[in-house]
Amino acid sequence: MINAEYDAINASGERIKLKIEVRAPELDPLPGGDFRCKVCIQALNIDEFAYGVDALQAYCLSVKLLKIRLDEKQQQGWQFYFPDHLDHAIDFNEGYF
Repeated sequence: MINAEYDAINASGERIKLKIEVRAPELDPLPGGDFRCKVCIQALNIDEFAYGVDALQAYCLSVKLLKIRLDEKQQQGWQFYFPDHLDHAIDFNEGYF
């Protein structure tokens, strides 16, 4: 599992601790399924799978899913920061994706 922690401030100014988790690819348990990789950010109610034909594709698509969800939040006015460094917001699109 890959995880990271950040501080986040929503459009209303509320500050929350954010833990992002991207779990290792696994076989999809559904009949005929390929692989899946879970993306979880509990504080933002994000708990989804990205699916791929193999483990690498599932992982790569989980990163794209993470980008989409964080971009949605940024467009809604959310700002993200390294823990306890509220002087400079992180733009995930510029620095990570």
